[in-house]
Amino acid sequence: MIRLLAAVPTPPPYAGPEVGMELLLRYWHSERIQLHHLRANIRQSNAEKGRLDWRGIRMFLRVWVQYCWLLWRWRPHVVFLLLSSSRVGFLRDVLLISTARLYGAQVVGQYRGGNFAGFYRGQPRHWQCLIRSALQQLAKVLVQSRGLQAQFSGVLPAERLAVLPNGVSLADFPGRSRKVAEALPYRLLFVGHVSFAKGFREVTRAYCRLQQEMPVELWVAGTRIASPRIVQSFLPPEWSHYYAAYGVEIEAEIERFLAEAAQRDNVHILGIVSASAVKQWMAAVDLLVLPSYSEGFSMAVLEAMAAGLPVVVTPVGALGELVQDGVHGRVVPVGDADALYRALRSCLEQPDWMRQVGERNRRFVLENFAIERVVNRLEAEICAILDGVRGRG
Repeated sequence: MIRLLAAVPTPPPYAGPEVGMELLLRYWHSERIQLHHLRANIRQSNAEKGRLDWRGIRMFLRVWVQYCWLLWRWRPHVVFLLLSSSRVGFLRDVLLISTARLYGAQVVGQYRGGNFAGFYRGQPRHWQCLIRSALQQLAKVLVQSRGLQAQFSGVLPAERLAVLPNGVSLADFPGRSRKVAEALPYRLLFVGHVSFAKGFREVTRAYCRLQQEMPVELWVAGTRIASPRIVQSFLPPEWSHYYAAYGVEIEAEIERFLAEAAQRDNVHILGIVSASAVKQWMAAVDLLVLPSYSEGFSMAVLEAMAAGLPVVVTPVGALGELVQDGVHGRVVPVGDADALYRALRSCLEQPDWMRQVGERNRRFVLENFAIERVVNRLEAEICAILDGVRGRG
């Protein structure tokens, strides 16, 4: 029996990595691999991630002591970690990887974002050497789509990369409380960090035009993130430079919208919501909008499709492979509020088409992204790694 230690975060906070890991662990079932989970959370809020302070150091040391004890006492054959693309997070990763290797365990890391290349290129030479050295200790790096493998070009050979997408369980989704686009006002849902990096500025601009022309509500679920350091960590280099120049004006525009939303009855700021609550909201809206500047493989988009919603997104990260324009919803250029407005209006003017797209999306997710398929794929990767190590021995 292979022993697998999964040192990964789970909710709270309710972000894609934590929600995705909780689901994978809940549906884990293997006759070949015994899994033990170490909850590796350092922060309880998305707004605190990537910050270096004494509280974070204390929390990490507590996790690391538990981690070392499990490595010594349980002697796992493989350790599964999530990789970071911030300096603070990657220093943590280096220590976890090196410690596991000292105990003789193989290490598999998953990177669940779309900006590793930008992070790596933005570091001085000594940091790049540290990053390459840490990654070379990994038996495998898992990304969330074929296209995202390019992030590691020149850093890792192709044979050390594999794809592990997100998955969902349709059993977790409630029945719809109303049919898509059947009643007025139409309801748009935004799920994610309420930040420039997730395209929230473009959402506000498009919505302000749209609500003047038709009855439509905007529902917003997520943590407000306005810290320049955190926002820029999500952005690719070209947009990071843009945000550095105009960030003050951008954040002021977002804050004005949120302040005015409190006086409106057609904008609903839901705040931080649990994974189950997100699914309840998805059952009551007509469309998901997420025009991000950077993504890995958005759990929110996959869940919306599983809930039978059309989606309007940008072609970033895995979304360019997941969402076909005109088939699963609409795909718009990054940073283009005018194109977003036109796409949303086009969707809402075709309610029958929206319902057809929603039904197609639900079938598509069931056939391709059921969580059981993802679990089986991870099991196969772990077994192949151990079989290869034993074959070389």
